[in-house]
Formats: sequence, structure tokens, C-alpha cells
Amino acid sequence: MILISATPSPFARKVRISMIEKGIPFTVQNEVPWHADTKTRLYNPLEQLPILIPDDGDPVFESTYLMEWLEHQYPEPSMLPADRTLAMEAKLVHTIAEGVADATVLLFWEMQREHISAEWASRQLRKVKGGLTDLDRRVGDREFVVGDRFGLADIAVIALLGMQDTVIESQLIPAWQTYAPDMDAWNVLYPNLKRFEARHRDRPSVKETAPFMFDLAEKIV
Repeated sequence: MILISATPSPFARKVRISMIEKGIPFTVQNEVPWHADTKTRLYNPLEQLPILIPDDGDPVFESTYLMEWLEHQYPEPSMLPADRTLAMEAKLVHTIAEGVADATVLLFWEMQREHISAEWASRQLRKVKGGLTDLDRRVGDREFVVGDRFGLADIAVIALLGMQDTVIESQLIPAWQTYAPDMDAWNVLYPNLKRFEARHRDRPSVKETAPFMFDLAEKIV
């Protein structure tokens, strides 16, 4: 199987971590989805990553659906707790992390504009801070976010924190502070998340998928 991915994408990283944890063989094909030579449009009508191309069958895309598809096609080991209540809690954590990632992407786009909407930027920053604050509360001092083993909730949080590291490395925090003066790097504001990330950073699936920013050679449109 081939996973069309992007090096900084938390959405693609979630899928990569899950596939590694499940022991599914795959090859990564990294792309910049805004470059003219991207292949995304050939496999996904929405032109978004990640895209999984199975050895047989149609391409599978959209990260949340992909995570569910992997659970269906490769149920062992499951990334969800056996207990239904805990499984729903894990899915809620995944939803919160996804929302923060979406808001972070929207902020990235907004910061590329010549005339930035202060109201729009402030709204997205409230989502980022609100989501991270809630995740910090949920993580607390636990080894795993939900249940007693590494799974969907942990993958979602790890992927999101990697994205926030990219924000720091791209020196975007000062720009964010223009619209939310109380904003700061995630590892400054959220001690529980910082402790959680430190516990898992050397896990093979986490270490192998560490994100880094790609070079944008063309205009983002």
C-alpha cells in the first residue's frame, strides 16, 4: 500500500502512527498538495491528504474516515478500548484534537493574507487555546489519555502536539500573540500535555513519524 502524505501534516501522521502500531506494511509518498505536480487530484476529488492507495481497491481518503477504515480492515490490534464508553471518550478526544488542528491550519492560511482579519484570527486562536486547555485537563497525569494502553486518543493528541511544534519552529507564536496576547507555545502553557508528550516521544511509531515543514516552492492557493 502507498500512503500519500505531507511531512508536517497531523492528519497524515495519525494514519501513519496507526498503521505502524497495527503492523501494516506501507510506503510513504510525500507531496506538497499545492504544487502543480501533486497527484492528489488523481485519487481524491477534494484534493486533500492523506490518501491511502490499497494494493487492490479504490483509494481511501480523509483522515477520520481513514482511521475508521483501518479499524474495520485491520481490527487487531484495535486502536479503541473494548469498553464502549471508553471508546466513545477516545473518539471525543480525537474530535477535539481534529478541531484544534483545523483551526491551526486556518490560522496558517489567514497569516498568508495581505490583510489579515483580526476577528477571524482571534476566533481561530480561541479554538486552539480552548481545545488545548481541554485536552490538558483530560490528560492530567495519565500515561494514556483514555484507558490503559496506547490508542486513538493518544495518537490524536501526539499528532496535534507535533503540529504545534511546527508552529513554534515556524516562528508563528509572535504573530498569534498580536491577536491573542495571552497565547504562548503549547509546551509553556500546558504542563500535562508536555509531560504526556515526553512519555511517548521515543515510542517507535511516534519517533518515526516526527513532522517537519516542507519547502513551499509555489504560491499557496
